Amino acid sequence: MQAGRAGELDVIIGPRSALFVPFPNLGMILIDEEHELSYKSETSPKYHARETAQKLAELSGAALVLGSATPSLEAYSRAQRGDYHFYKLTKRLTGGSLPRVEIADLREELRNGNRSIFSVSLQEKLRDRLARKEQSMLFLNRRGYAGFVSCRACGYVCKCPHCDVSLSEHRGGRLVCHYCGYEQPAVKLCPSCGSKYILGFRAGTEAMEEQLHKMFPQARVLRMDADTTRTRESYEKILAAFARGDADILVGTQMIVKGHDFPAVTLVGVLAADLSLSMSDYRAGERTFQLLTQAAGRAGRGSRPGEVVIQTYQPDHYSIQYAARQDYEGFYKEELTYRQLLSYPPASHILAVQFYSKKQEEALAGAQEAASYVRQVTQSRQFTQQMSGTVQIPTPSATHNAASAALPDTIVIGPAPALIGKINDVYRYGIYLKNHDYEKLVELKDGIEQMRSLPQRQKALCQFDFDPVHSF
Repeated sequence: MQAGRAGELDVIIGPRSALFVPFPNLGMILIDEEHELSYKSETSPKYHARETAQKLAELSGAALVLGSATPSLEAYSRAQRGDYHFYKLTKRLTGGSLPRVEIADLREELRNGNRSIFSVSLQEKLRDRLARKEQSMLFLNRRGYAGFVSCRACGYVCKCPHCDVSLSEHRGGRLVCHYCGYEQPAVKLCPSCGSKYILGFRAGTEAMEEQLHKMFPQARVLRMDADTTRTRESYEKILAAFARGDADILVGTQMIVKGHDFPAVTLVGVLAADLSLSMSDYRAGERTFQLLTQAAGRAGRGSRPGEVVIQTYQPDHYSIQYAARQDYEGFYKEELTYRQLLSYPPASHILAVQFYSKKQEEALAGAQEAASYVRQVTQSRQFTQQMSGTVQIPTPSATHNAASAALPDTIVIGPAPALIGKINDVYRYGIYLKNHDYEKLVELKDGIEQMRSLPQRQKALCQFDFDPVHSF
């Protein structure tokens, strides 16, 4: 920090916290892969590096450059409105053509008797690459797994009828929506086709590695995931070994598809696109498109053409279809329509209000009280309300009252338990508020804080997150 303030540094490279280096004469801020969710802080204060960088650039007169092959909808929509200057690269910097992408329908594989985690096409292409001494990468997006339930026979996914996100599997035979709290019993037969092959998806990179050794005993396989990269040295050793050609196949999670350049890789296999597509999050389609496009970009970066096989139970989903065509504009238009219909960012703004307590009833009561308060405010257009029949909520400032006419546009979802209802013996509940006007959500946040400032309402801890990138 001191070196930056003293002007002893010209360039600093770092994570999102590097934004706070106090340069006396800041000229440019560059955010690479701006779509990455890690740019949003998950601890208080829950700032987003992109929004923080934009404000910092305005205050210091610096240029802000955002780079991504698959821009976030927020950034691209601003470029479409003219808020950002838009520059597009139409060719690969390393030359060569984009890889040919094939979609493997896992429903057909099951009907044809193939119960392997590898489709017949992917098996054949792997065998061909091994014979030609070319490298392959196999990607499994385990991070997207959140207990969703799907049918292997037809691809049906159990979804919330109110929020259009997948229901998550919980103990006790329950399927729960983590946005609105909707709950239903677990199903034993597929509601769509009647098949008994409906269950929570279970997969892992270790199982992939074992199957590869059985199927191709001669193949040299490296695995790259959280278990094999516990130290920085192990991460670099695996990548260096694969780059030297010490392995034929690299198996891994998201970390293998982020910007690596291996000229000898001519085949990329995505084993379960549905893992991210079916997670309980409104950004599931966007995350899936980004991951598939990034994964496909690892193939054919050298002089030899590349191929990609995307395995999925939902081959007709627009995210997968547009990723296969590597058509960002087409995906953006369809996804934005979906966001507009359901009032999700960037078409609208969301405020997540989260409550934490070691007593479940306190966390739930905090969320119920906040939801009741916001509903009364938005219905009556008044901020002075009677809560629990005894305590009067303080009247917020005049700026709140001046804008209250627009508050009925606010949509209140919940209360509902968090995606993980209890961590370290702390119970977690919350509500979501939607409004097209960001400032109206700020006013509601201030009103909730004033309501909770009363001694009677300080039992559960409360946190606010504007436009969250993860379900809480």
